[in-house]
Amino acid sequence: MRTATFITALAASLATASPFPRAAGLTDLLLVTTTQCPSTANSSTLANVSATSLFDPYDQKNYLLRTISAGYGSLPTFNLTNGDLHTAAVGPEGVGNYVYNSTGTVTEGEELSLAPTAEPAGNLALKNGYLLTVGGEEEGWSLCTGAAGALSEPVIYWKANGTSCTPIYIHAVKDAPY
Repeated sequence: MRTATFITALAASLATASPFPRAAGLTDLLLVTTTQCPSTANSSTLANVSATSLFDPYDQKNYLLRTISAGYGSLPTFNLTNGDLHTAAVGPEGVGNYVYNSTGTVTEGEELSLAPTAEPAGNLALKNGYLLTVGGEEEGWSLCTGAAGALSEPVIYWKANGTSCTPIYIHAVKDAPY
């Protein structure tokens, strides 16, 4: 009986084992962009890594996600529940404090958007505990400017086709990359 219990526990442990460092739980995560799929123990060593921040280019209630270079004052932390990302932030023009949620199902050709309202279940998850996926797919994230979004600053899209888009991966990490 003990042998069977040990084998069951060992099999469960091996099934969840990963060669990649996992973000502890699904809370208080930083999101970074990179051109590298595999994880590293130190987010600073990811290829072409950038931290992400919330961005309101249109003076609207929804925020977009953009990259931000070193020198930032603070970075948003995210939680992932029910297939949606959540983060606390002040509203547009610094008015009010809200919990922003990814807007339900992430759709091909659309910006990753977060709204200050409760949202239906989404299709986001973390593969291997670190790689942000849509419907189980990790390939399809892009940073786009110009044609894809008519913005001068790159924002994150899912499966965008614009000529100004650069393919990326989004990693969930515990420490800022710079």
